[in-house]
Amino acid sequence: MSVKGYERVGTFDYAPAKSGKIKPNQIRNTAPLGNVMLEKPVHEYFEKAVFTESRFVGIDVSGSGPLVHGTIDDFVIDDLGYNVDWTLAVTYVVDGDGPKPCFHSQKKLARRSTKFVNPFGALNELLKDNIELAFKDPNFVACIGSPAVAARAGAGSAAGLPGTIVSPTPTPTPASIPAAPKADDGGAWIPFGSQGQ
Repeated sequence: MSVKGYERVGTFDYAPAKSGKIKPNQIRNTAPLGNVMLEKPVHEYFEKAVFTESRFVGIDVSGSGPLVHGTIDDFVIDDLGYNVDWTLAVTYVVDGDGPKPCFHSQKKLARRSTKFVNPFGALNELLKDNIELAFKDPNFVACIGSPAVAARAGAGSAAGLPGTIVSPTPTPTPASIPAAPKADDGGAWIPFGSQGQ
């Protein structure tokens, strides 16, 4: 996938934590025993994933486009049966020129994996695929790539046609969160597992 446009990545509030139902670094799990706890708050991982995926598909995130932000409405792992069901619902907002947003839409994605799958890989794919739902929405793309946005970003005619999905690519995007820790990565990976708390 390739998208031309301009954006600034803002904050994505983690609604379940704001309501006090769970901790900011916790993914809700339906299993009666154990919670999925992350090293950092969930919103930090998601914001980094939006930034990384935006750059990977070709969106200019240098700070001259409209603000993209929103709410992580729900993030659930259901591992009661033989499989693991992952659900991620995110409301994306692209600020407009006036008081009303240019784009406001929830993207919900559900995936199923076996219990023996690499949880880091499954989590990466869920984040990436949910973000790509927004990138595939023509209304989202129009908001980050309109001629007015391009003019504010200082893009000339040589920049191509902003606001269009250029082409789908069969190659997967790099994981927004590496599957294994690295000593020099500054803690970008998600160390998680069920912890009884």
